[in-house]
Amino acid sequence: MCQINTDPMKSQIGYLEVVVPPDILDYPTSTDMVVREGSNVSLRCEATGSPTPNITWRREDGELIILGNSQEVASIEGPVFNITKVNRLQMGAYLCIASNGVPPTVSKRIMLVVHFTPMIWIQNQLVGAQEGQQMTLECHSEAFPKSINYWTRENVIIANGYEGISTTMRE
Repeated sequence: MCQINTDPMKSQIGYLEVVVPPDILDYPTSTDMVVREGSNVSLRCEATGSPTPNITWRREDGELIILGNSQEVASIEGPVFNITKVNRLQMGAYLCIASNGVPPTVSKRIMLVVHFTPMIWIQNQLVGAQEGQQMTLECHSEAFPKSINYWTRENVIIANGYEGISTTMRE
């Protein structure tokens, strides 16, 4: 209240609202995570500020977020983002974005790495050639971390140079 001692006395009441931009707390906000495919994951993000910041989760690459029921959404609201039975398609960088209408909006990048067992597929199950002809056998795999692949013949690993055989690994 502001008051002036005059005759008659005058006073004025004013209100002050203090606003504070959002700030993401290091703890308990999640850091980068490495999990096994099929496990449950909780990403957490907490922020201070006045008014209280809203938390939004998005994928950094702009792709839609895949939820457990195969539903896809652009963003998730709230400080905790739960993923049930995480799969390899959910691997990537996620952004925790805190905003409260007071600039600047802030974000934190959290990398979710999903380890999964190798999947192997062979496009051509049967390949034929005449004796002495060169041929190519292809084996494709997908795994994280990267798998170690090799060919065997009669339970013996075929090494480069063995009977004119060469192997090539491509990413």
